[in-house]
Amino acid sequence: MIAEDTENGIDKIIYPENEMILSCNGKAKVAFDYNTDITGKDSLTFKAINMLGEEIEKTILINDQFYLDLIDYSFVNETETQKALTVNYKKGSTTKQYRIGENTNWTNYTNTIRLDDYQILEALGNENREVDISLRQIDEMGYEIVVESKLKYEIDDNVTYRQEDTVIEGESILACVENNNLESGNYIFKVTGTTDEETEETIEYPVELYNYNEDANYIANNIAIIPKIGYTGMGSINSQKRMLILKYNKNLTINEGVTITSTGTNVSINGAMYLCTKKGMLIYCAGTLTNNGTITTTARGTVNQAGENVYLYKNEDNTYEYIPAVGAAGGTNASHWGNAGGNGISRRTGGGGSGSSNKYGRSGKGGNGTSYSGGVGSGGAGSRSSADGNSIGGPGGHGQSDGNNSWSGGGGAGNPGGTTYHEGWNGGSGTGGLLLIYGDKIINNGTISADGVAGGTGHTAGGGGSGGGSINIFYKEEIKKGNIHANGGSGGGWTGSSFWGGQRSGGGSGGAGSITTGNISSRTFEKDE
Repeated sequence: MIAEDTENGIDKIIYPENEMILSCNGKAKVAFDYNTDITGKDSLTFKAINMLGEEIEKTILINDQFYLDLIDYSFVNETETQKALTVNYKKGSTTKQYRIGENTNWTNYTNTIRLDDYQILEALGNENREVDISLRQIDEMGYEIVVESKLKYEIDDNVTYRQEDTVIEGESILACVENNNLESGNYIFKVTGTTDEETEETIEYPVELYNYNEDANYIANNIAIIPKIGYTGMGSINSQKRMLILKYNKNLTINEGVTITSTGTNVSINGAMYLCTKKGMLIYCAGTLTNNGTITTTARGTVNQAGENVYLYKNEDNTYEYIPAVGAAGGTNASHWGNAGGNGISRRTGGGGSGSSNKYGRSGKGGNGTSYSGGVGSGGAGSRSSADGNSIGGPGGHGQSDGNNSWSGGGGAGNPGGTTYHEGWNGGSGTGGLLLIYGDKIINNGTISADGVAGGTGHTAGGGGSGGGSINIFYKEEIKKGNIHANGGSGGGWTGSSFWGGQRSGGGSGGAGSITTGNISSRTFEKDE
């Protein structure tokens, strides 16, 4: 608060309800802070008395606008159904948080928050057209400012999300997306394709599709999801295994610092939360896709999902561009250094690395990749043999130790990372996922990635890394490739020293995934060099 009387000077300030009197000794201008509990109060009245005894009164109304003025905020449209909420917390705030809805926990604010109409409706139902947003900050002195349910996020009546599946038949996944004016919602894409061995099969792909009709310009990095919030990612948090499809009917721009990826689930799987259940992510842009940020399925391989042939595109000669159901093979058993997983070729994902072993054990094999996930790593064998990694994108292999839980092996990378004992580290959580991109014109100034993650470090034996994913890019006019990678995760290391003539060794890395880009303007995929 500031009180000013340059002509006569200020004698004293009387705080609300005569709580305190501040002597000012005739100062022309007085600035002061006032801390109080305003619960249940409608207003605060301050009085300044000048040296002539004249009174100046200031009343602050404690209403909705009072709360909103405490923390500055702004909404910016990114698409017709997405807005970026930026909060300018006060200088000196040590805790900056937000909450969406009445029954959610506070989440730390790290960047601009993207609010998506479709995600809100998918979670709450189409009858919920308004959502409360609360903001909180705590400064270094412990003072708290809470703007509780005063911000209202409203959804237009013409925006709806389809809850029920409809079957869409097409000659490929891209054809199903391109040839149908689909509303946002859940579908089954029914595709009949033919393998390179001329075996015909019909596969039904469950998908969740989000349709954006105007130019999209992403400036935000966080995405708030209701009722569970704080995940960075696109799509539903439900555990259904669906391909995530983001369809942009005009242009798409992803700004620097923004990451576009698929979200995790709020259901515990393999004893862990937030694992990815998306069966790949497809970004379809009918105009120009400009990426100055990051598009990624790194660590977003599908958990507990057997592979299937994924028919992406049908060429004019009736051959298909597809992801094989089985990816590259995992690394073989190791009696010392872990073995790397196989590298993905012909659109395949990479295999998981095998853990290493000291001379008293033998590690299991790394898991094979699937069409939706790089292979998982097996655990390190510290004095006892470890089991093979599974081949459905499941948890990483457990790191073994001796009978006293010493000389442990690190856990293999997977969904989640494999566990180990007290002298070792769990494997990293995640595998490389499936990433599909189409754009008439693609300009990649940023990063496109589908990497695996590292295996855990052990006392004497490291766990295997997980395999890289599969990146598949189609375009018609031109492409600037920029930085694209689908690396396998590194193998885990060791921390201990040799013992009893034993040996130390690192786990095998996950195999690299595949990167395939090509032009389809001639209606036949022409692979880039």
